[in-house]
Amino acid sequence: MLARMPVPRALYVMLVVAGVACRPSTEDTATTSASSSSTSRDDTTTDGSTTDDSAGATSSETTGMDPDIGGEGGLCSLILQDCPEGQKCVPYNMSGGIIPDGVKCVEEPINPDGVGEPCKTYNNFGSGDDSCAKGGMCFDIDNDGDGSCVGHCFGTPESPMCLKPEEKCVTFFDPPVPLCFVACDPLVQNCPDGEGCYMDAPNVGSEGFVCMPTVLAPNEDGDYGDLCYNQAGCAPGFSCIWPENVPNCKFEYCCSPWCDFDTDPEICSKLHPTMDCVPWYEEGKAQPGLESLGICAIPL
Repeated sequence: MLARMPVPRALYVMLVVAGVACRPSTEDTATTSASSSSTSRDDTTTDGSTTDDSAGATSSETTGMDPDIGGEGGLCSLILQDCPEGQKCVPYNMSGGIIPDGVKCVEEPINPDGVGEPCKTYNNFGSGDDSCAKGGMCFDIDNDGDGSCVGHCFGTPESPMCLKPEEKCVTFFDPPVPLCFVACDPLVQNCPDGEGCYMDAPNVGSEGFVCMPTVLAPNEDGDYGDLCYNQAGCAPGFSCIWPENVPNCKFEYCCSPWCDFDTDPEICSKLHPTMDCVPWYEEGKAQPGLESLGICAIPL
């Protein structure tokens, strides 16, 4: 069996990832794979995306996802963007912290930055004030004032969607903030520079993987055995897992590489003889194209 699931983390270390403080799920996997650390909310990612031709967007089924983040009486909806004309609905921290725990309407910025463009956050990440256009959020995962605009999912709270077929609606934080990220393959690492292909949920056997900005711990490279705090806290090609699964890990979580147990299962034992390429999914439950995905870990 695999090691236990990680505990919640403060946002700036991963958030987010992006840092994000969250409640990881504890579902069992028969075959196992190592537990991962994360900053996203448990059981709140959407998966099983299917293209809705009538809407021209990607529709996602939800897995126990709350209808939409709410705060201060549910003043607005991130998905519906139902603020008055000239305003946008944004997530923010009601007590001044950096992890969103509510929503509010703010004035739309002049000459806003579009989705995928560099952006600015004002005050701090949790303030809710940024330079992104309505429907977008400045994903400033290291809280340094600079980030990239990521689009909120749209549609309805019950059936959130993303504009592009290759995107999936993933929720972060608790209550959930729904955002659209491009799906990817952890073995191929087909993401843009500065991003890695990471789990879309902080649990073993997560059903999908999406491109997210890499946020390393201070003085770390995100390589094998390095300190990490969340699923996006390792270099592309590596995952953040429990120390019980990583030989000689000196930290609360350590990075270990993904592996393909069909084509190169020996990669793990070459790192350390106690490690195997442990299947990420239970038999028969792998996502299409990821049937041979494993993680280098000490089977427990």
